[in-house]
Amino acid sequence: MSADVLETGAPDDTDLLRLIFESATGFAVFAQDSSGKVISWNVGAERLTGYSEDEILGRNGDIIFTPEDRAAGAPERERSKASLNGRSEDERWHQRKDGSKFWGSGLMMRLRTGGGFVKIMRDRTAHHNKEVELAESEARFRMLAISIPQLVFRSHSDGARSWGSPQWEVYAGLSDADSRGFGWLEAVHPDDRELTRSRWERAQRSGEYYVEHRIRRAADGQYRWHQTRAKPAGESSTEWVGTSADVHEMRGLQDRQQVLLLELQHRTRNLLALVQAIARQTMKSSASLQDFSRQFESRLGALSRVQGVLARTDQGPIDLEKIIRAELEAHGAGEIAEIGGPSIELAPNAAQAIALAVHELATNAVKYGALRQPPGKLEINWHLQGNGGDARVILTWLERNIDAADAPLPPRRTGYGRELIERALPYQLNAITKLEFTPEGVRCSVELPLERAE
Repeated sequence: MSADVLETGAPDDTDLLRLIFESATGFAVFAQDSSGKVISWNVGAERLTGYSEDEILGRNGDIIFTPEDRAAGAPERERSKASLNGRSEDERWHQRKDGSKFWGSGLMMRLRTGGGFVKIMRDRTAHHNKEVELAESEARFRMLAISIPQLVFRSHSDGARSWGSPQWEVYAGLSDADSRGFGWLEAVHPDDRELTRSRWERAQRSGEYYVEHRIRRAADGQYRWHQTRAKPAGESSTEWVGTSADVHEMRGLQDRQQVLLLELQHRTRNLLALVQAIARQTMKSSASLQDFSRQFESRLGALSRVQGVLARTDQGPIDLEKIIRAELEAHGAGEIAEIGGPSIELAPNAAQAIALAVHELATNAVKYGALRQPPGKLEINWHLQGNGGDARVILTWLERNIDAADAPLPPRRTGYGRELIERALPYQLNAITKLEFTPEGVRCSVELPLERAE
């Protein structure tokens, strides 16, 4: 403090102004005349710009502006505005003595006397850089938010929405204004709204929001399943950022997978029951363990072949001709038999039963009938009878040209093949069957309702 202040005990106006300037070390405070020359310069200005009072007094203060701003006339506009309005605020990059830059936030005011100006400025570089980083981060977020296929949103911790991406507006048919707060719930299925809201209460405790709910697609009004997730934007942030992803098809596939699993379990149980029945019937008709082993293996082979065809058709309908040809080729008679009939598809259960019946007939024909002797002939044909709900498939197996001495005799006891054709097919498929052992060979017909085959 100067001696004259100590002597008088109180500073005059000039001394007071000087004391204020010198005490405001955190601010650059300086005065300029009407042309821009510096007439006062405090310690804060020296610290901020690097120019000492001796270096800057009498010089044009525009030197602290960047070359680009000086060339564009920024200092002159600032003084002109202050002169006209009494004040002029300024936020821009400035330049220090050493060439480094700082972001200066200043206020220039017109002096009441002398026609000059006083300017108060402080360094806001750190604050400005944070604002720039925040703006760039916001820009990156928005770019990402509008680029990904999910519906992106921002909300408060209770679920009240503060922003929705353009995808949301288009998908849900709700504007950003209509979606704010809890307006976005209008697009959620009415049955899912209570769950959707309650999960936000749970999210405040767990720190993560998750729900699967249906959201209306404005284009067609369909409610589609979405998986919605959200998390806080930062550790101490009250704002949450989340996405809603369309999982409608995925849920459909999961439901279909569950149905297929149940079907597989059902078919597996049926298949095991069938194998058990084959084993039991084969055991009854076998004279020895060796005979049982041979017949059982042969019948399992037939079952395996039809299962292979079922697998290739994904358990769908199977063409009748494919079943017959597979069995004849397995017995080495694929080129011998005469086969003919229209294209007819059988359901899996019908295909399985018919394949086993054809296997038994073919096995018998190889041992005793038309497939044993070269003169023997085998004809297999089928046709449709009736139409609509009364349509039936009629399959005929006919062996001819067998020497009477070698003609198969009716078996003394009912074996698995006969049991299958005469009892199992009528029971399982509501079929009408007829099996004959004639001097010409075996004749067999199977009449099967078409609705059971589709």
